[in-house]
Amino acid sequence: MSVLSTREEFIHTSFDYLIVGGGTAGLAVAARLSENPDLIIGVLEAGSARLDDLAILTPAAFPTLVGNGKYDWLLKTVPQPGTRDTVHDFPRGKALGGSSAINYMMYVRGQAKEYDDWARITSYNSWAWSGLKPYFLKHEGTTVQAQTHDKAEEGTIRAFENEFHGFSGPIKTSFGNWSAPVEEAWHKTGRKMGLQWTPPKDAWSGSHLGGYSNLSTIDRTQGSGIRSYAVNGYITPNLARRNLKVLTEAAVTKVVLDQNSETPIATSLTFTNEGKEVTVSAKQEIILAAGVVQTPQLLELSGIGRHDVLKSAGLQCIVQNEMVGEQLVDHPVTALSYDLVDGEFSLDQLTKEAILGEAMRKYGLGEESPLANGINSNAFLAIAQIATPDELSKINEAVQSAIDSAPDKWTRAERQILAERINDPLTASLQLALLPATLDPARFDDQSKLLTPGVGNNRCSVIVAVSHPFSKGTIHVHCQDPMVPPHIDPRYLQSRVDVEMLSVGLRVADEMFRTKPLADKVRSRVFPKADMDMEDPIQREAYLRGHTGTEYHPCGTAALGNVVDESLMVFGVQRLRVVDASVIPSHVSGNIGALVYAIAEKGADLVKKDVK
Repeated sequence: MSVLSTREEFIHTSFDYLIVGGGTAGLAVAARLSENPDLIIGVLEAGSARLDDLAILTPAAFPTLVGNGKYDWLLKTVPQPGTRDTVHDFPRGKALGGSSAINYMMYVRGQAKEYDDWARITSYNSWAWSGLKPYFLKHEGTTVQAQTHDKAEEGTIRAFENEFHGFSGPIKTSFGNWSAPVEEAWHKTGRKMGLQWTPPKDAWSGSHLGGYSNLSTIDRTQGSGIRSYAVNGYITPNLARRNLKVLTEAAVTKVVLDQNSETPIATSLTFTNEGKEVTVSAKQEIILAAGVVQTPQLLELSGIGRHDVLKSAGLQCIVQNEMVGEQLVDHPVTALSYDLVDGEFSLDQLTKEAILGEAMRKYGLGEESPLANGINSNAFLAIAQIATPDELSKINEAVQSAIDSAPDKWTRAERQILAERINDPLTASLQLALLPATLDPARFDDQSKLLTPGVGNNRCSVIVAVSHPFSKGTIHVHCQDPMVPPHIDPRYLQSRVDVEMLSVGLRVADEMFRTKPLADKVRSRVFPKADMDMEDPIQREAYLRGHTGTEYHPCGTAALGNVVDESLMVFGVQRLRVVDASVIPSHVSGNIGALVYAIAEKGADLVKKDVK
């Protein structure tokens, strides 16, 4: 017997809880709730199951997933004025497991202070670092079995201490078992330049300034390594559970609200599967885990949101909430790429049949192989440490302007907190990550062309991202048709603060490649063009406007304190909860996969407290 269900079986089951979205958060919640055999849990996922799909499971295959309609919903933004009216790809996972099936597998937790600031913004103290830390440990099942804090002079650092990690959780983490030689040179150069590169004793302890070897969600107990994600972490071990049913290729179109009481009650869902629309009910709760795009879309399709937005789309407003679909924030990222000197190895060389064949042979035998790895080299830097006095002055001037022009109290309060971080030498303001491969930063409009090494290339690229963007956007429906994607408007580089900070990061990232020992590995710069003056802020900004896009970390469209309360219940509706990245009230530094698992684990415990 399998938890994977047919439509007929699903609609004839009496459920206690229905979960919308079988992604990163949804499957984690489903697995935890179904630990109680007395509860019947149903999950509806719009994507396909794709169990045992080698493209998903093989770590180095991640560039083939994003921008591929088989695995990605191929969503698009509206034109972005901050990036010359570019229409950007906005990748979201189109399979069971959601975006955990297609992400870059980087395991990052952020800084403790960022979560403590959540408590300041929302007044929800249970969402401070102390309230979330246990759930980071609960979901992690690291395969690193010893203290591995390497000495700084040895190049790449593994900043790891056992006390900050979980060893029995469903999501496996590990360090890389292969790296390109240029990665060690990158780390050595960062330290040589005095870039605050030495990390704390553990980069997952709530402090992660510095450069180090990153953990990835890769399971090294499976041969050379396979992707560890929501499916093989939370569902595959529980396929025999009789009280858990998952229906794939089932697109939820509406949450049905019973309006016969003073406060509307979420009672059922409508969904389509194989061309038929059906309704299914939940006796206790409906849990939205559809992600940062579909969760606000479903709320609005169900009559919950801004009156003007719903009226414009021809929808009835049942529960007025001005913040549904608002506060969208994503890490803006740019990139630089360099040709390596002869004799250096990059992943571009996997385009050569003989080299790819050898890598596949080793991977198949469970040996160390480039195919068993994601992105290993990561760094976080404080803008207060790397900006020149003039650059810092321009950033602070832009910050004050942003505070003065804040449209509401919530935004003003958050911007004041973000302003404190600008001058804090312990804030992880910028993320840099090294990828030994070609990356074309002019193609954020088409993710299928972003990471496509051409035959004959031998390059190394570095990404630079702003950790705490001031630019905020929206996701809103514009018609009644649930199959039509909402308007996605992240407003990349709308804020002058983001432009100034990213410009500093661009300058510093390039300076590293012009400094030995890293400079000895490089023949020339490809992006930006070699003749561009990287000391000129005007030229840097011009480059950013045409070479910036998503780092795949959108959040905030159903935020804590705005759309949901401390228990993640939707304001003004009974029996409706949100558990996914849309509840994040203010962005954190780094990749958010680990955070979404932690939110899901905490959310599951909140649901359990209310079981009737």
